[in-house]
Amino acid sequence: MNATAPAEITALLDDVAAGITARDPDRCVARFAPDARSVIANGARAVGRDAIRAAHVAAFAAGGPPKSARFAVLDLHLPWPGLAIVTTGAYAAGAGDEVDLDRPPTVVTWTLLRADDGWWVAARQFTPVAG
Repeated sequence: MNATAPAEITALLDDVAAGITARDPDRCVARFAPDARSVIANGARAVGRDAIRAAHVAAFAAGGPPKSARFAVLDLHLPWPGLAIVTTGAYAAGAGDEVDLDRPPTVVTWTLLRADDGWWVAARQFTPVAG
């Protein structure tokens, strides 16, 4: 299912993807809450924006993730005011590239919180999809 997300949420996800593509760890975590949680596809867990930034630095130094990244919204649930649960497909693709929304190689679940200054990532979980 492809869901329409509010523009602010789409912009946040696009900016994280642009940070990955640019290999810019600061941009990758700019909208992560200070106490955010992240689990990447290999199961490595990081707690806190600084640790998540360090995980990006290590991943970039090791040659991953892909050279371009895109998060396409598959589902959006707003269970409570100021809380969004967003499921995206994660693709090694640019913004203009076609992707198969029915068969993402990785699914990412994002927990987003709304503050006065916009949406923040509270948690992110990558899950590889078995082929």
